[in-house]
Amino acid sequence: MTVPRKPHRPLRLIHTSDVHLESDTFGSGARGDELRDRVRQAFSGVIELANQHQADLLLIVGDLFDSSRIGEEPLRFAMAQIARAQMPVVMVPGNHDAHDERSIYAAMPAEVLPRNLHLILEPDGRAIDFPDLAARVWGRALVEHSPDYRPLSGMPAPLADKWNIALAHGFFTEDSETNRSSPITPAEIEASAYDYIALGHIHVFGDVSQGATRAAYCGTPAPLYASELAGWVAHITCVPGEPIRIERVMVRE
Repeated sequence: MTVPRKPHRPLRLIHTSDVHLESDTFGSGARGDELRDRVRQAFSGVIELANQHQADLLLIVGDLFDSSRIGEEPLRFAMAQIARAQMPVVMVPGNHDAHDERSIYAAMPAEVLPRNLHLILEPDGRAIDFPDLAARVWGRALVEHSPDYRPLSGMPAPLADKWNIALAHGFFTEDSETNRSSPITPAEIEASAYDYIALGHIHVFGDVSQGATRAAYCGTPAPLYASELAGWVAHITCVPGEPIRIERVMVRE
């Protein structure tokens, strides 16, 4: 399916995922506190980078938090950072902060949520229109990280006059019979006919574009989980009539 692009303006995105704030895998004591502080600094760096690049949207594709066992102080820290973003922020839960019966998002006080945050918690998915940006963003909340959960299932058809963007937290695999949880296949990406699919779950950068649909993992912004010494985000540039550009950008702590 091919949808002619007729957006009236360019679109600039910053795409991040897998921040894993407040990970308890670091242990206790001074070293654990140091590592958790570095993750916080990396997330602050993402916000600063998005502002510096004058992004139209910031996409957070799951696992902002390492678990649902988050206290009030780190929750307020994360929301305060999001509030610093000078653009709308669209976020979906991932497998670590899944929207299940223990969901941190279900119990989140309304007054904590920044006005610029668009938090998608619908298990069947929700599309958000940004008329001034000529963009539509779709995503769905991850409830159970299992082989039955398909992150791209239920995507609405793309609109001809919009930039069609999707968020999906899951595992890219070329094996359609895989037993991996939350699988995303090349055929699903290509059949979507979306302009860009922002992926989360894999902690290193990777371009998995299929056909005319660009799709990528941005990697984690913190240098603690990847094999490299720096954290990264993806900078996406959409210009009418031109190929979509995906750039890996370093996040400075």
